Amino acid sequence: MKTSRQQHSSTFSEDLDHHYLELLKEKAPYERCKRELLELEKHWLQKAKTAAQRLAVQRVIANTLLTEAYGDRMPWKEFGRWLRRLRQLGFRDLGMRVHVTCLYVQSLHLFPRQAREAWEMLEDAERRVRRLRRENPLREEHTEAITHARKAARVPPPPPSTGTSNRAR
Repeated sequence: MKTSRQQHSSTFSEDLDHHYLELLKEKAPYERCKRELLELEKHWLQKAKTAAQRLAVQRVIANTLLTEAYGDRMPWKEFGRWLRRLRQLGFRDLGMRVHVTCLYVQSLHLFPRQAREAWEMLEDAERRVRRLRRENPLREEHTEAITHARKAARVPPPPPSTGTSNRAR
């Protein structure tokens, strides 16, 4: 695929789209997707001229791999790896944060021990969405995604923790 990659695309986004569509058409298993996307990342990290370009490549690849891990119902070891990676890299924007958080909450039936963290992350994303102006169309879009994730989640939010520091004196 390297020769077709070099012939058909001039930007990272074009290359990723072309490469990823090929993998989807072939119904490639997760391990192959992961291997080829990491090769693509390596290729574009070498071509990147700035730290910002490298960061963008890393974020997009990690987000794509997290989405694939979700779609293939991967266990926490794999899903968590990409979630941690994205959190380390930082989310590109609120849309990416909402997307990742919604996948996390909807996959909790595979790793219910992560419920508290996932639901806290969803609440944080929801607070951030509410800060958007009401007329911003992204506010409604993100709110709908969060509402859907809440309904689709198979693991309910845990009860609030009752620490001694929150008690009235």
